[in-house]
Amino acid sequence: MNTNQQINFYYANRQYTLLWQDLDQNILNEVLFFLFNEISTKNKLNNMAFLDSNSQPIQNSLPHFIQSQNVYITNSNNTQMMNMVEEQEFQNLYQIHPNQLVIQKYKKMQKLESVNYQMQTIFNLNQQYREASQNVKDNTNMINQKQSIERSANTYPITKIKSTTNQTLHKRQTEFKSYTMEEVQLHNTQNDAWIVLQDNIYDVSYYIEKHPGGREQILRGVGKDATLLFLQHHPWINFHYILEKFQVGYLSK
Repeated sequence: MNTNQQINFYYANRQYTLLWQDLDQNILNEVLFFLFNEISTKNKLNNMAFLDSNSQPIQNSLPHFIQSQNVYITNSNNTQMMNMVEEQEFQNLYQIHPNQLVIQKYKKMQKLESVNYQMQTIFNLNQQYREASQNVKDNTNMINQKQSIERSANTYPITKIKSTTNQTLHKRQTEFKSYTMEEVQLHNTQNDAWIVLQDNIYDVSYYIEKHPGGREQILRGVGKDATLLFLQHHPWINFHYILEKFQVGYLSK
């Protein structure tokens, strides 16, 4: 008989619940790696520490997490139990299957969205994250990786988004206007969303709902130079192939 297992992770006002039945430990470790990368990136946590319900440190390992069941995440520089007193406004439910990860996102118990990942995609994303993290350490100028990104993009299925009929096609590249970062920062809402990727400026207002990682993630880069953020999450994707129709200009030097 299959046994249901569960771990609850808490950080600030968010709860992350992992559910599974009799899975290979390697799969669970990869999902944990994926989850911790999401938490650390979203909250700019360079080093995470883990506490149990009694504020005692927990080793970063699956057996210890399973034993504790409720795990509180904090910055390793501040191991105070500040997360327990905060109400979990957001809940993410991770249903782990042998070949698939289903993430259901809630806000105040109201479902926001559901995202499905093939488990092989999780493995690929984790590997790319490991490689990108190493590249950040070894090379402070990640923009120079464009050629390798374009080469590797051919091995991944990418759906090119077509502009809607009510969207004006942008001018040819030679006619694009240059904008300052101050001008880009004015376009920082969901309905007027500009993003800078490797000095190219794109109006992603029409692409936000198509973003595979969800609306919340792409909005993190709106009105900003999101090059580093993009490369940290999916450095193998040829973003210009996807967003070419939405380019509005270049970032002025």
